[in-house]
Amino acid sequence: MRDLAESSRRRRALAAIAGAALLVGIGLAPAAQVSDASFTDAEQAQTTFTARLLPPQITSIPTCIRPPVLGGSFMKVTWEWPAVTPYSSFSGSNVEWRVGTNVIVPTVTGPDAQGRYTADITTGLLSGLLGSLLGADIVLEMRTTYGTWKTSTTPTTVTYNAPLLSTAVSCTPANGT
Repeated sequence: MRDLAESSRRRRALAAIAGAALLVGIGLAPAAQVSDASFTDAEQAQTTFTARLLPPQITSIPTCIRPPVLGGSFMKVTWEWPAVTPYSSFSGSNVEWRVGTNVIVPTVTGPDAQGRYTADITTGLLSGLLGSLLGADIVLEMRTTYGTWKTSTTPTTVTYNAPLLSTAVSCTPANGT
Protein backbone atom coordinates (compact mmCIF):
# COMPACT_ATOMS: atom_id res chain seq x y z
CA MET A 1 0.00 0.00 0.00
CA ARG A 2 2.87 2.20 0.71
CA ASP A 3 4.15 1.79 -2.82
CA LEU A 4 0.80 2.90 -4.13
CA ALA A 5 0.81 6.11 -2.10
CA GLU A 6 4.39 6.88 -3.10
CA SER A 7 3.63 6.27 -6.76
CA SER A 8 0.62 8.59 -6.57
CA ARG A 9 2.77 11.34 -5.00
CA ARG A 10 5.34 10.97 -7.76
CA ARG A 11 2.74 11.31 -10.46
CA ARG A 12 1.35 14.45 -8.85
CA ALA A 13 4.82 15.94 -8.49
CA LEU A 14 5.63 15.20 -12.12
CA ALA A 15 2.32 16.73 -13.22
CA ALA A 16 3.03 19.87 -11.17
CA ILE A 17 6.54 20.18 -12.63
CA ALA A 18 5.19 19.71 -16.18
CA GLY A 19 2.48 22.37 -15.59
CA ALA A 20 5.01 24.82 -14.18
CA ALA A 21 7.37 24.19 -17.12
CA LEU A 22 4.51 24.83 -19.55
CA LEU A 23 3.61 28.14 -17.86
CA VAL A 24 7.28 29.26 -17.79
CA GLY A 25 7.64 28.30 -21.47
CA ILE A 26 4.57 30.33 -22.45
CA GLY A 27 5.79 33.29 -20.39
CA LEU A 28 9.22 33.21 -22.01
CA ALA A 29 8.00 32.74 -25.59
CA PRO A 30 8.58 35.74 -27.89
CA ALA A 31 5.60 38.02 -28.68
CA ALA A 32 3.85 37.67 -32.04
CA GLN A 33 5.55 39.65 -34.76
CA VAL A 34 3.79 42.40 -36.75
CA SER A 35 3.33 41.32 -40.35
CA ASP A 36 3.38 43.31 -43.57
CA ALA A 37 0.97 40.84 -45.12
CA SER A 38 -2.30 42.29 -46.44
CA PHE A 39 -5.12 41.50 -48.84
CA THR A 40 -4.45 43.45 -52.02
CA ASP A 41 -6.66 41.82 -54.62
CA ALA A 42 -7.36 44.43 -57.33
CA GLU A 43 -10.61 42.84 -58.55
CA GLN A 44 -13.66 45.06 -58.09
CA ALA A 45 -17.30 45.03 -58.95
CA GLN A 46 -19.07 48.11 -60.24
CA THR A 47 -22.63 48.86 -61.27
CA THR A 48 -24.93 51.79 -61.76
CA PHE A 49 -28.32 51.99 -60.10
CA THR A 50 -30.99 54.10 -61.69
CA ALA A 51 -34.04 54.95 -59.66
CA ARG A 52 -37.07 56.11 -61.54
CA LEU A 53 -40.66 56.86 -60.87
CA LEU A 54 -43.26 55.39 -63.18
CA PRO A 55 -45.81 57.86 -64.53
CA PRO A 56 -49.53 57.40 -63.82
CA GLN A 57 -51.45 55.33 -66.36
CA ILE A 58 -54.55 56.70 -68.12
CA THR A 59 -57.50 54.32 -68.08
CA SER A 60 -60.05 56.50 -69.91
CA ILE A 61 -61.00 60.00 -71.02
CA PRO A 62 -64.72 60.27 -70.19
CA THR A 63 -65.05 63.91 -71.35
CA CYS A 64 -63.37 65.52 -74.37
CA ILE A 65 -65.24 68.52 -75.81
CA ARG A 66 -64.56 72.02 -77.15
CA PRO A 67 -63.96 74.47 -74.31
CA PRO A 68 -67.23 76.13 -73.26
CA VAL A 69 -67.42 79.74 -74.50
CA LEU A 70 -67.77 81.03 -70.94
CA GLY A 71 -65.03 78.75 -69.66
CA GLY A 72 -65.32 75.59 -67.62
CA SER A 73 -64.63 71.87 -67.89
CA PHE A 74 -63.66 70.54 -71.30
CA MET A 75 -61.70 67.35 -70.53
CA LYS A 76 -61.75 64.69 -67.82
CA VAL A 77 -58.92 62.19 -67.51
CA THR A 78 -59.25 59.01 -65.44
CA TRP A 79 -55.96 57.45 -64.36
CA GLU A 80 -54.39 55.09 -61.83
CA TRP A 81 -51.04 54.29 -60.31
CA PRO A 82 -49.06 51.20 -61.32
CA ALA A 83 -50.16 48.25 -59.17
CA VAL A 84 -46.79 47.85 -57.45
CA THR A 85 -45.19 49.20 -54.29
CA PRO A 86 -44.60 52.11 -53.45
CA TYR A 87 -47.42 53.53 -55.58
CA SER A 88 -50.12 52.10 -53.32
CA SER A 89 -49.28 54.93 -50.89
CA PHE A 90 -49.41 57.67 -53.56
CA SER A 91 -52.37 60.00 -53.99
CA GLY A 92 -53.69 62.40 -56.62
CA SER A 93 -51.28 65.05 -55.33
CA ASN A 94 -48.30 63.00 -56.54
CA VAL A 95 -48.96 64.05 -60.16
CA GLU A 96 -47.58 67.18 -61.77
CA TRP A 97 -49.67 68.37 -64.71
CA ARG A 98 -48.01 70.49 -67.43
CA VAL A 99 -48.90 72.14 -70.69
CA GLY A 100 -45.51 73.00 -72.18
CA THR A 101 -43.54 74.59 -69.35
CA ASN A 102 -46.66 75.76 -67.49
CA VAL A 103 -47.81 73.77 -64.48
CA ILE A 104 -51.59 73.49 -64.28
CA VAL A 105 -53.65 72.39 -61.30
CA PRO A 106 -56.77 70.45 -62.24
CA THR A 107 -59.40 69.39 -59.73
CA VAL A 108 -58.61 65.76 -58.88
CA THR A 109 -61.11 63.41 -57.24
CA GLY A 110 -60.64 59.85 -56.06
CA PRO A 111 -59.59 57.24 -55.61
CA ASP A 112 -62.75 55.38 -56.53
CA ALA A 113 -63.43 51.72 -55.63
CA GLN A 114 -60.96 50.57 -58.34
CA GLY A 115 -58.21 52.93 -57.10
CA ARG A 116 -58.67 55.35 -60.02
CA TYR A 117 -58.53 59.14 -59.93
CA THR A 118 -60.28 61.63 -62.22
CA ALA A 119 -58.81 65.01 -63.13
CA ASP A 120 -61.13 67.76 -64.38
CA ILE A 121 -59.31 70.07 -66.81
CA THR A 122 -60.94 73.51 -67.06
CA THR A 123 -60.42 76.74 -68.93
CA GLY A 124 -61.19 80.36 -68.11
CA LEU A 125 -63.52 82.82 -69.91
CA LEU A 126 -61.03 84.26 -72.40
CA SER A 127 -59.30 80.99 -73.28
CA GLY A 128 -62.70 79.27 -73.47
CA LEU A 129 -63.91 81.85 -75.96
CA LEU A 130 -60.73 81.68 -78.02
CA GLY A 131 -60.53 77.88 -77.81
CA SER A 132 -64.12 77.50 -78.95
CA LEU A 133 -63.70 79.88 -81.88
CA LEU A 134 -60.12 79.24 -83.00
CA GLY A 135 -59.57 75.62 -82.01
CA ALA A 136 -56.64 74.24 -80.07
CA ASP A 137 -53.87 71.68 -80.20
CA ILE A 138 -52.45 70.97 -76.72
CA VAL A 139 -50.26 68.26 -75.21
CA LEU A 140 -50.94 67.72 -71.52
CA GLU A 141 -48.18 65.88 -69.60
CA MET A 142 -48.56 63.91 -66.38
CA ARG A 143 -45.44 63.27 -64.30
CA THR A 144 -45.12 61.43 -61.01
CA THR A 145 -43.64 63.47 -58.18
CA TYR A 146 -42.33 62.31 -54.85
CA GLY A 147 -40.63 65.01 -52.79
CA THR A 148 -38.10 66.55 -55.17
CA TRP A 149 -38.13 63.54 -57.50
CA LYS A 150 -40.04 63.67 -60.78
CA THR A 151 -40.60 61.13 -63.53
CA SER A 152 -37.46 61.29 -65.67
CA THR A 153 -38.68 58.84 -68.26
CA THR A 154 -41.39 59.28 -70.89
CA PRO A 155 -44.35 61.01 -69.21
CA THR A 156 -47.97 60.05 -69.71
CA THR A 157 -49.60 62.48 -72.15
CA VAL A 158 -52.98 63.46 -73.55
CA THR A 159 -52.99 65.20 -76.91
CA TYR A 160 -56.07 67.44 -77.19
CA ASN A 161 -57.01 68.47 -80.71
CA ALA A 162 -59.90 70.77 -81.64
CA PRO A 163 -59.49 71.84 -85.30
CA LEU A 164 -60.52 75.35 -86.36
CA LEU A 165 -63.27 74.53 -88.85
CA SER A 166 -64.50 71.23 -87.48
CA THR A 167 -66.75 70.12 -84.67
CA ALA A 168 -64.65 66.99 -84.19
CA VAL A 169 -62.55 67.06 -81.04
CA SER A 170 -60.10 64.32 -80.06
CA CYS A 171 -58.18 63.43 -76.93
CA THR A 172 -55.47 60.86 -77.53
CA PRO A 173 -53.81 59.29 -74.47
CA ALA A 174 -50.30 57.86 -74.47
CA ASN A 175 -49.18 56.12 -71.30
CA GLY A 176 -45.57 56.80 -70.37
CA THR A 177 -43.01 54.28 -69.28
